Amino acid sequence: MLKVEANFQLGSLNTLKLECVAECYAHVSTTGELQEALSEARQRSANINVLGGGSNLILNRYLPGMTIHMGLQGRELLEESADDVVVRFQAGEEWHETVLWANNEGYFGLENLALIPGSVGAAPVQNIGAYGVEIAQLIECVHVVDSRNGDIRGLTAAECCFSYRNSLFKTSEGRHLIISAVDLRLSKRPVVNTSYPALREAVPKDAATPSDVLAAVVAVRQSKLPDPSIEANVGSFFKNPIVDRMTAEHLKGDYPDMPQYPVDANTVKLSAAWMIDQLGWRGVEEFGVSVSEKHALVIINKSARYASEVIEFTNKINSSVSEKYSVLLDREPELVGSG
Repeated sequence: MLKVEANFQLGSLNTLKLECVAECYAHVSTTGELQEALSEARQRSANINVLGGGSNLILNRYLPGMTIHMGLQGRELLEESADDVVVRFQAGEEWHETVLWANNEGYFGLENLALIPGSVGAAPVQNIGAYGVEIAQLIECVHVVDSRNGDIRGLTAAECCFSYRNSLFKTSEGRHLIISAVDLRLSKRPVVNTSYPALREAVPKDAATPSDVLAAVVAVRQSKLPDPSIEANVGSFFKNPIVDRMTAEHLKGDYPDMPQYPVDANTVKLSAAWMIDQLGWRGVEEFGVSVSEKHALVIINKSARYASEVIEFTNKINSSVSEKYSVLLDREPELVGSG
């Protein structure tokens, strides 16, 4: 029987280690329990909050409504051919362990996404990506439960409307859909992607294997990004802004060293880390919050208790970037709850 707890402390369930109290909390281990929790929330006319690994959230002091902690576990081989497989991963599976498992089984394609914190269920929401690969490229189907009525359905990658660090699930049209499992199509033939400069330098130039790429990604991330289990953080705090080509050309004229990455014929991605670094924020600490010495996109919670302190500090960073470069930075993690 589903257990619903009142005034549940979430401090240990978010990687920023912020104090937060959930009005109601339920841990679910099956799709049936998820449907039961959603039904309970509807009966209470309660808002629904979904919690996975807590690695892409900024939790305010109080989280009203029903907080559902996704604990669904399991992997299932659905299809297999000479070239590839389709594997279903339950939403509560830990992401990095999923990458390691797939590589060990000889199912390739996830290596560039190693060591990203969080759960399988959170991966499509954010359309996680790193070192030249996005999860959208590998998704066969995303299984969801409609929080409005408990109905189950599957969505194709096209229906998920993936874009840079975005998806249907972050929009008003898709926020009622809760991911219960994800089907990934993975290659059985060794494929490697070393398009990212740091990987080209770290892996053998000839005959690189998926395991070489996996090891290189882990080494690069560990050298640049602090471990959330040691220093409280959510990984990259700011998205790299995407601007039109005219804006990019103007900025390049003013700042010739600014890294720029073409997205398509009309837009260019800028380096948020470069701009933050240029403004001298690396290592700065205020309100018990700091910019990591390792990477300018990582915000460390050293002693802050509440989200308000994180927001106040990061707003100062954003304001300085806007004043200098006329570019606004968007947060990657979502701010939820009330202060």
